[in-house]
Amino acid sequence: MLGRIYSVALSAITAEAIVNGFGQLAFLNPIVFFVSAGLLVTAVIGVVVSAWLVPSGMNFWLRTVAIVALALFATWPLHFDLTQATPAGFQPWIWWPLGICAIAAGTTFRFGIGVIYLLFMTISWPILKVSGFGGSAQLLLGIQESLHLFVFSSVLIAMVLALRWEAGKTDSANQEAISSAVESARVDAVEIERSRLDALVHDSVLTTLLVAAHAETAEQRTLASKSAAEAISRLKKARSDESQPAQFTLASFFHALELRVQETSREFQVSTSRINDLPISSQVAQALTEATLQAVDNSLKHAGQASERAVRLRGQGSGLKIVVSDNGRGFRPSQVPKDRIGISSSIVARVTNVGGRVFINSSPGAGTSVVIEWSQVD
Repeated sequence: MLGRIYSVALSAITAEAIVNGFGQLAFLNPIVFFVSAGLLVTAVIGVVVSAWLVPSGMNFWLRTVAIVALALFATWPLHFDLTQATPAGFQPWIWWPLGICAIAAGTTFRFGIGVIYLLFMTISWPILKVSGFGGSAQLLLGIQESLHLFVFSSVLIAMVLALRWEAGKTDSANQEAISSAVESARVDAVEIERSRLDALVHDSVLTTLLVAAHAETAEQRTLASKSAAEAISRLKKARSDESQPAQFTLASFFHALELRVQETSREFQVSTSRINDLPISSQVAQALTEATLQAVDNSLKHAGQASERAVRLRGQGSGLKIVVSDNGRGFRPSQVPKDRIGISSSIVARVTNVGGRVFINSSPGAGTSVVIEWSQVD
């Protein structure tokens, strides 16, 4: 968002500078002017294209703009035609883009480099202004313009850095909340699975004791012995399972995930169907929980006012299907930047890493559906 706002402002200010440059062409070296203006315009176009279409290249073009502006400023005497006398009140055309280009330097370079860049511009401008190349102005006017450059650039740089810092805090808080929900879901799933196994073992032992208590004939005693052997086998299996990496059934996983979604937001209607006892490893359960909660979070943040939000959990054969949907504003998946972490890393990468697949169905005004599928045979 900040990049797009900056690209619009940069384009407007650069256009103003170029127009003023054409007005000063009688006092400038035409070849140097057109080369310089061409370099500046090329860098500005790069910023605009990256801001609106390819955000991953934004930093490169912002630094390019800052470097081009610095180069134009440092080489200004080469732009000047010494055979022409400048009129009173002459203002070099490079003055206009200096402030906004300093903002690019202060927000993309290291903090120390950005400070040096801004101080160099601030200190050097009065020197240029009072020289014959800058209109031979009074020193006081040069200092006033220099202070304007410094205050304008430093205040906006501070605002951008503060917004980034606050955004980083928000991202960290959201990530911690999702991680906490994932851990809570894991604990719930473990407890649900343990309760199921405890009930199963309890029923087996109780059935064995009842059969043994009523065993009077040889056939009944044989049945009691068989029941006891099965109960012992289940006890051994349950004990063995506890020493192995945690596994959950689909029923336990869905129940725990439903609780986490409801805790995250009551706006979502959660439904489950075709529940079975399909075993799911803790690694798969954690990845699918993280991806689902991230999709829920994305809907709450970006879908706007939606009258319907739903999470559908469904078992299918040897796998499962999770659908997070809303009827909000929607978006074009093809236009989402590849570096958008919320989709590429937090959803798609997590699911594909455990052998699943993700499908995103959305269009402007038609809502969004994030479909997560996982199967043991994948």
